[in-house]
Amino acid sequence: MPDNGTPWNLVDSSFMTPILFRDLPGVAEIERQLDMRVRDRLLDDELEELPHLVDETSRALFNITEHDIRYAALPDSVRDRFTRDQWEDQFAMLGEYRRDPNAIWDSFGLDVRCPEGRGLHCLDVFGRQLIAAVNGLHPRAMLVFAEYPEARAA
Repeated sequence: MPDNGTPWNLVDSSFMTPILFRDLPGVAEIERQLDMRVRDRLLDDELEELPHLVDETSRALFNITEHDIRYAALPDSVRDRFTRDQWEDQFAMLGEYRRDPNAIWDSFGLDVRCPEGRGLHCLDVFGRQLIAAVNGLHPRAMLVFAEYPEARAA
């Protein structure tokens, strides 16, 4: 377990059911609106409200927003550990193509696919926060929706 108490792996056993990211509070609505935006069918007022909805949902899911993990906004304790390039390297996996869109998330007990098996659009707006939370990169980042196992005595 890392220093900040965030578990490296959310899965206690291979039989644990993965957390379906699409079923978490607010994710379905964000996914719907991002899909509508891609199709250029999002209403103007929804388009204007989308960034606020994304931030609200991000805080509810990860306790941080995408803005919080921009290098310039990081706490000094984090910037002391990483150069800007090293920080950005932490998120490089988000830009890599994978045949299985869930390949990097399986080990964390997460399923970030739509019902048809494709990657969710919302990873474009939540991916960095998700990585920060599962890897304990930011002192406030956490998976609010995950139930952490109780600490066991050594």
